[in-house]
Amino acid sequence: MSDLVTDAIVEAAIHVPDDLLAAGAAAIEASPRWSPSSRSALIGAIPATHYREHATKISQAWARTPETPGAAVAAAMRTAAATAAAVRSEHNTSLVWTGPSTEVTGLRSTRSVLSTLVANATRSLVLVSFTSYDVAELTAALADAIARGVNVSLILETPDDPGGPLTFGPTHPFEPIKATARFYRWPLETREAFFAKAARLHAKCVIADRSSALITSANLTSAGINDNIELGVLIEAGPLPERLSQHLELLIESGTLEPT
Repeated sequence: MSDLVTDAIVEAAIHVPDDLLAAGAAAIEASPRWSPSSRSALIGAIPATHYREHATKISQAWARTPETPGAAVAAAMRTAAATAAAVRSEHNTSLVWTGPSTEVTGLRSTRSVLSTLVANATRSLVLVSFTSYDVAELTAALADAIARGVNVSLILETPDDPGGPLTFGPTHPFEPIKATARFYRWPLETREAFFAKAARLHAKCVIADRSSALITSANLTSAGINDNIELGVLIEAGPLPERLSQHLELLIESGTLEPT
């Protein structure tokens, strides 16, 4: 099969849903070679304009080497479609933004993503933040998650006393769930600083059900969620949310992070 056919199929797999390419492949796999009828079968397999545009390009490339069997072209289409689908499932990511908006589309708001992760969690939630305040709405949503059986864990820092104890007074944002959620800290005695005077717990992330992870610059504060300029990435597929969950769990098991 020529490079022209391969290139046309790869381009189609990137832009056309895999089930549409599979239908096109089925329409030509019995064709012994390219012909006007195989061209019609391929292009006419699906009425969608976007599919037909790419099917036309595949047919035009195939016509350059008409002796290529339809079965070979169909197999290439199925392989490319399956590969593209696998890549998409491994890298289902979105940019997450707090701050001034522009004309660029596809940026999801930190507030919306955080609310959705918490509301849709069914088994577990892990939240990591350097500082936390003015998040009564989030605390209430976490309380609702706990009430429906979700295990909620928070790994937090006390910015004014790095490595010190987490104290839950009446003004602490998570005081209402102090008895029902799990809280962890990075104690001073397990910290090592090689290039600074002190190391800080500066990571910010939210992991839901070990399958979705928001990695963000935003702390769990009203400003971070609603007002600052903050940037993050939401990962909704693939192995990375599970790996991040395992990493934090191992830090707890080793005593690097301890319950409080």
